[in-house]
Amino acid sequence: MAIYNLRDASVVYNSVDISNRVRSVTVTMNAEDLDATAMGATSRAHVPGLRDDRFELELFQDHAAGSVDATFSAQLGVAAGVVIVVKPTSAAVSATNPSFTATVVLLDYSALGGEVGNLSMAPITLVPAPGSSIVRAVA
Repeated sequence: MAIYNLRDASVVYNSVDISNRVRSVTVTMNAEDLDATAMGATSRAHVPGLRDDRFELELFQDHAAGSVDATFSAQLGVAAGVVIVVKPTSAAVSATNPSFTATVVLLDYSALGGEVGNLSMAPITLVPAPGSSIVRAVA
């Protein structure tokens, strides 16, 4: 896959395909930067620390049964977490269409938000459940 227009991302949360409600998606895989610089060094030494991954979604809110509100409000604060799978396109997982998967928890949820005359949006940030991090797969 070369440079592409992100317009067919696949987002499946807790086995529910919510792709048709996603306005934007960001998958961030991050490790803390620990400074291991000792006396006498002439440049900083960096050591990767704890992972701090996250999925950020901006969803078009929908209160219908089985849609955005029903799917996410039921998961707020559930410690066991649920699985999310995000892919650049709806095609099968491959070297050019990797999947990003984690067991995640929902710590806050905006059930209603927006301005007069605008679409109601639901921004969501999902973080890996304890012991989990985002896994990238190509098969």
